[in-house]
Amino acid sequence: MNHIRPAHWVFVLCWLLLGSTTLFAQSPKRGIEGRPAPAWQVERWFNLPDGERSLDVSAYAGKVVFLYAFQAWCPGCHSRGFPTLKTLSTRFADADDVAFVAIQTTFEGFDSNTAERAKAMGERYGLEMPIGHSGSNGKRSRLMQDYRTGGTPWTILIDKTGRVRFNDFHLDVETGATMIEKLRKEPAPERTITTLPPERGGQDVVGTRMPELEFDATITQVKRAEPPKATLYRWWTTDCPWCRDSLPAIETLRRRYEDQGLRTVGVFHPKPPRSVTKSACIKDAKELGYRGDLAVDEDWSELKRFYLDTGRRKATSVTFLVDAGGVIRFVHPGPVFHPSDDPKKAEADADYRQLEAAIRQLLDEGSGASD
Repeated sequence: MNHIRPAHWVFVLCWLLLGSTTLFAQSPKRGIEGRPAPAWQVERWFNLPDGERSLDVSAYAGKVVFLYAFQAWCPGCHSRGFPTLKTLSTRFADADDVAFVAIQTTFEGFDSNTAERAKAMGERYGLEMPIGHSGSNGKRSRLMQDYRTGGTPWTILIDKTGRVRFNDFHLDVETGATMIEKLRKEPAPERTITTLPPERGGQDVVGTRMPELEFDATITQVKRAEPPKATLYRWWTTDCPWCRDSLPAIETLRRRYEDQGLRTVGVFHPKPPRSVTKSACIKDAKELGYRGDLAVDEDWSELKRFYLDTGRRKATSVTFLVDAGGVIRFVHPGPVFHPSDDPKKAEADADYRQLEAAIRQLLDEGSGASD
């Protein structure tokens, strides 16, 4: 029988310890610090601004985001997490470049950590910020998976460029305040409007100047004291299911941003081309839920000369977002966009959100003029 001498035992023990340490070091680290912040994909929201139905990280470009992940039944969330969140959100309440969001990332106790409980937590702690709920019916929170959180309470700090800079359990008030102040001093990125992929079509006219449009009729239904900062044109017609879905969405955008300088123009192009009266155009638009400015392109001549006849186009129900300098900044090639929670209509919802983000950015630019 072979015996291992004491010196050999020490060598073997050190080798085993080194091996186990190496294995531990190679295990995946929690969090995604240093990586771009993924979309939140949150199922339910509370405390959103009037008219908003959902929220995503893209809405906070140029701001520092303090994202707090919790569960209603989590003891640490109540003893440390919520008090820290409340203190910091109060301290930075007047900081326009800092945003606070709390999301319940449910991964256990689905019957207890419900959307209703998430809302109740916001009320209990007097949180004046968006409250979300992610995870239900035995399915772990998607946000938790994408951010690789280790449970709750969990804190995520996202910088002005949309990159995760802190992602961990442990963050006290003073450390959190110091990190927020440091991130605030970093320059905000230059914002550019994100357009749709080229393969969607119509993107070749982005950056070109919208020609002077000579419509068969124009109908001003909205009185404004100053020139618009941005104008949204949408070609539409009756008996069009996509227009029936899209025009109410445009009406929502009109009501939401009109006071900030957005003008919307619904351009009626009858199918087949024919003469129409102003009263008929107004009546048809109202039936589709739209009450903004109108125009009539009876023979489609205006749409043809700068769009339909200049490339391969998929639809006539096209939308153009034009800045105050007359430059086309965003094109939706049709046929449909509108907010929706239906997974089958995810593209229509995503397009609506992207268009809305482009509108917000143009309005933020002030004059919106381009060289």
